[in-house]
Amino acid sequence: MHIHWGRWAGEGRIYPLMQPLLKETDMTALLHPSGIGPTHGQLSIFSAPKSVLTHIQWSLGECLGAPAQLNWKPQSLVPGTWCTSMSWNSNLGAGARIASTLRGWHYLNFEVYEAATNGSDGSLFLFTPELGLFRANVGPHGDIMISEHQISSLMFSRLRQGELACDLEKLLGKPWHEALEPFRRAQIDGAESSADRISV
Repeated sequence: MHIHWGRWAGEGRIYPLMQPLLKETDMTALLHPSGIGPTHGQLSIFSAPKSVLTHIQWSLGECLGAPAQLNWKPQSLVPGTWCTSMSWNSNLGAGARIASTLRGWHYLNFEVYEAATNGSDGSLFLFTPELGLFRANVGPHGDIMISEHQISSLMFSRLRQGELACDLEKLLGKPWHEALEPFRRAQIDGAESSADRISV
């Protein structure tokens, strides 16, 4: 199965890693890691109401430990909302802090990518109001990493091939990618004029 990452295009390979199986209820525990050392990543907020733009900027500044400068432009796919993207540098775990903060506004659509650095996996967080939060480990080439234990658990719990395929697609974030893909395409294809941009 091939995953197209756009900016982080990988080959879509699945690497079996020896990691404990995370239950769905354990997802929130991944949002508050502690780590040290430099890392970098990319944030794309695909839609946000204008009333929260300044609050988002303040919150991002707290997560990154430095002021965040965001250039917003109208989101044509969701009238009345705005979108932005930025690259960031901070300590390990910053991607999780950003995702944890932004998910508090349930009406946002966003994705956060933290690059793999110093031998550690990267992280990808995808969020839509309908699907909630998706989180995955990402290898140095942009591949989603699925552990051996996750695959084994699915194979034992899902007897029918269709159910297994559906659950594997969820582990790879397919429903989230499909929901966010129109926003990614609009971001790439439709650059608004500078007159339509606002800064907060």
